[in-house]
Amino acid sequence: MNFFILIIYIFFFLPLNGALAFDIDYDGYIKTGSQYIFDSPSLHKDFDSDLQIHLGLDGNVLKKNKWALDYEIETEASYVDGPSEQSKLRPETDFGLHRSWLRLSNNSLQFRGGRQEILFGDGVIFQPLGFFDTRDVSGVIPQAHGVDSVRATWFSSDVSLLETWLVPAKKGTALISGIRADLLLGEIATGVVFQYHPKSDLDDFSGYDQEMVQVGYHLKGEYEVGFWNESRLDIEIKPSSPLQFDTVLGVDYTFEIGKGLHVLTEYFFSTRQQEFSLSDLKGQRTYHQIGFLFDQPIDIDIKWQIFSLYDFRDRSFQIVPQVEYSITDDLFLYLHGKVGGNNNGNKSNGRLYQRTSSFSGTESSIGLTLTNFF
Repeated sequence: MNFFILIIYIFFFLPLNGALAFDIDYDGYIKTGSQYIFDSPSLHKDFDSDLQIHLGLDGNVLKKNKWALDYEIETEASYVDGPSEQSKLRPETDFGLHRSWLRLSNNSLQFRGGRQEILFGDGVIFQPLGFFDTRDVSGVIPQAHGVDSVRATWFSSDVSLLETWLVPAKKGTALISGIRADLLLGEIATGVVFQYHPKSDLDDFSGYDQEMVQVGYHLKGEYEVGFWNESRLDIEIKPSSPLQFDTVLGVDYTFEIGKGLHVLTEYFFSTRQQEFSLSDLKGQRTYHQIGFLFDQPIDIDIKWQIFSLYDFRDRSFQIVPQVEYSITDDLFLYLHGKVGGNNNGNKSNGRLYQRTSSFSGTESSIGLTLTNFF
């Protein structure tokens, strides 16, 4: 964080006429719900319930000519009761900073330090470039937790940027470093990225326990049908330099049915060399999956959506339906469910569906969630 502190120090002592512009605004939500778990494991409760309070504060601190200093602080507190707590998937009580950062910016430059989102790429269901992505895209409120980092962004034009970041690896003074560039090539939005990370102790993010170089790209366009491709190549730092490659191909289209039926599909492929340390649940080096998203508004108050995932190798699947009902402008009721299964004729565990003596979160369920935004 010393780099960002230096930037703020220079800002305060710039020989410019400054104006104190401190203000504060708040937003957030309260979410509570419960879901019934079909065939909950032995000695586990049948209902999984939670209460979550999310409060955010943001505003400006001061302005000097074209420069501005602003901030965001988001806290989150939760209480969980049920099989997800019994199996240690989620703590019974939790409180912490969701995001907390300061940003110094002008029309073309941004310097931001603190706990912040680092999200990019075009994948919707599968996200090979989601280096720091913790979202549950099929959840009621899919949000990513921030990562402690310093980030600098240069907007070279309205359609291009160059960005770099540093993230503490939580092992001594080691740092994770990355850089990306986004630009518009004709009508195709394109981006490339490079990241190096040493062995790290980032418990909230997977794949950081090995030293690795990661390179990737993403592109997105639309010609009647929207399309995108996002890929990543991992090079593990070992004498043999083994490789892992992940890619996703996606398309979407909105049909003129009712108020518009949106259909999205993504195909995901992953393969790795034998020497690569990381392996999946099944111990297979290559696998591929397909995902679908259907959503449609019924009227101004009701919208439905269905996520569906299928694994071609182990034939496991998940279907996640949800209906959103707007009671008021700020109060929403969600009816949601999950159907997990396996088409291979036995009860072996798959990537998308697991039956074990402990709760895995892939079990079939049905529930209600009430969310009030403010």
